[in-house]
Amino acid sequence: RSTHPDMRYLSLLLATPLCAGDLTVKPEPFRIQHSFDATVLPAEPTSLTLQPESWKTYTIESIADHATSVKKGDVLIAFEREAYDRKLIDQTRAVATAELALATRELNLAKLKEEVALQLAAAQQTKKVADENLDYFLKIGRPAAEQGLVQDLKESEFRLAAAKEELKQLKQMYDADDLTEETEEIILERQKFSVASAEFSLARVKRSIDSRRTFGLPREHEQLKKTAAEAAIALEKAEKNLPRSVQTAELELEGAREGLQRQKLELERLKKDGALLTWNAPADGLFIHGSLDDGRWQLGDLAKVLKVGASVPLERSIASLAPIGAAPSLTAWVSPAVARTLAPETAVSLTIPGHEDIQLAGKIGTISAQPSIESMHSVTLTTEWPADLPALWTSPIKCSVVAYEKADALQVPTNALQLGADGSWTIEVKLADGKTERRTVTRGRVSNKSTEILSGLEPGQVVVTPGE
Repeated sequence: RSTHPDMRYLSLLLATPLCAGDLTVKPEPFRIQHSFDATVLPAEPTSLTLQPESWKTYTIESIADHATSVKKGDVLIAFEREAYDRKLIDQTRAVATAELALATRELNLAKLKEEVALQLAAAQQTKKVADENLDYFLKIGRPAAEQGLVQDLKESEFRLAAAKEELKQLKQMYDADDLTEETEEIILERQKFSVASAEFSLARVKRSIDSRRTFGLPREHEQLKKTAAEAAIALEKAEKNLPRSVQTAELELEGAREGLQRQKLELERLKKDGALLTWNAPADGLFIHGSLDDGRWQLGDLAKVLKVGASVPLERSIASLAPIGAAPSLTAWVSPAVARTLAPETAVSLTIPGHEDIQLAGKIGTISAQPSIESMHSVTLTTEWPADLPALWTSPIKCSVVAYEKADALQVPTNALQLGADGSWTIEVKLADGKTERRTVTRGRVSNKSTEILSGLEPGQVVVTPGE
């Protein structure tokens, strides 16, 4: 009697009726097939992306319709330029004004340096004169003044003594006569007046000398010291502040030069941005609204702004031109699960909606290693585009690809598999006596609701499948 388990199962299958949820496994074709859309795009489109350096407002004045055939030089998009022209005039005028102001500053700085040199020399001269005056006063002026006061006193005292002596002599002479004549009286009176005048003059000189010694000379000394001190302060301030004024003017001049350069740079940027206000067709071709970036056509919210009177976004492709004769490029975006099943050079069947009678054969080109922000992988496809079929830019192409195929695979419904705590997969197998047991299997590929079994299951075995 044979003890091989497969023979036991096969013999019992003939005697045991199958239930509705049972499945007898047998080798059958197993296929993983994907369908997705690819977009036909020119391999190297000419895109309009506004990347201005200065002017930031681009309001559409005119725009060619989407999918319009255009000739080289045709105006595709024209933006309003009245505000731009005003800004250009203002900036040109600002540069000219800044140039004049800079020239004035340069002249003022040159003259300021001359003035500072003169003012510094004048402060030095004033300090020198004040020091010399004080030194002269202390060494010569004050001693000479003291000597002069002594001399003035002596002269006044001498004149008084002389006047008194002359009066005395006159009196002695006239007293010798018994009778004083009228003329002699007059002479005596005049001499008496001279004596009185000399006495008054002496008293005045004494008062003047006393005032000069007590107040005049000390005050003159103090004033000369004050003048010298003020001259020293003025010179120190001049030596420090006057060069600072030159440095300040130089810094202001440097700032004005840099400001002028910035204004000139802004003017150059503004002039350059003027070229963006009109976009002419660089070649004959088809004008396409929207972006052709990343291998896909995207219009989306651009449909709201690609019209007259609307302002378009910056730093973003807003329109493109597909030149006549441009080579087509096919790009699809697929989920990570689909991307992992694809491989370069895999054959692809391509169908053009509306041209189903034309069947194109292609191949998988490249598959992006990392997904995009939308968690999708880009897939490029290659094909021989028929020469008599115009490139249907931005049109979807239906793609069908067999990612995996096996002619004699054992397969079970995916929901019949159960994952164990140890990470193994098991399946419930029906035994000859009608009982069941769980058997560990090795899982292969998964397609829709079917899973390929690589080991652990033999043809003819009955698998218990759960209901829907």
